Amino acid sequence: MKYIVVGLGYFGGTLASTLTRLGHEVIGIDNREDKVDEYKESISIVMVMDTTIPNAVKSLPLDDIDAVIVAIGEDIGSSILTLTILKNFNVKRIIGRAITPIHREILQQIGITEIIQPEEDSALKVSSILQIENAKSVMELNEDNVIAEIAIPAKYIGHSLETINLTERFSVKVIAVKIPQKDKLLDIFNLRDYKIDFDANIERPIREDDILVIAGHINDIKRLNES
Repeated sequence: MKYIVVGLGYFGGTLASTLTRLGHEVIGIDNREDKVDEYKESISIVMVMDTTIPNAVKSLPLDDIDAVIVAIGEDIGSSILTLTILKNFNVKRIIGRAITPIHREILQQIGITEIIQPEEDSALKVSSILQIENAKSVMELNEDNVIAEIAIPAKYIGHSLETINLTERFSVKVIAVKIPQKDKLLDIFNLRDYKIDFDANIERPIREDDILVIAGHINDIKRLNES
């Protein structure tokens, strides 16, 4: 997969290096030459760029990228401008880093739906989420095995867990199904309140808004999403 990471501070540099080490193609960008030099041996491609300039951002291969992660740290203004420019260019997946609750709120207001906070989300965790399509949350058990919350792939909606048979087909274990409660909505983050079904009734048809909580090798979970 191909990623762009903007901002090569500790978090962004670690994330870009981790993705590169996992075999992905990564473009690491910073407006500080010393940061670019620091990571030139551990990131696929590095470049000095001011991403608050639209023409500079336009020169990037945005159509060929699976996701752009804006990991800019202290300069909230640059973060917001960069994310706004990316939104204007209709980049298919944009992930923003929030430093403060107000910063997070601003990112939500400009339409950024995937937001990470380094004090809660490690670079390894974010790299795992990026690798698993439809992942809502990932907890690493080690470098290869995770517990992941994933949205249901469209082809499985309406089918039961018994019919899908995830364990035999993909070697993953279903821990629970999170079922949204239609009458409950958390207004602050616009997230549904979920009933957690640990029994994971294998005969119940899976619904569009359900979330599967599964455990397994990250490559097996990726196969499930890509099948």
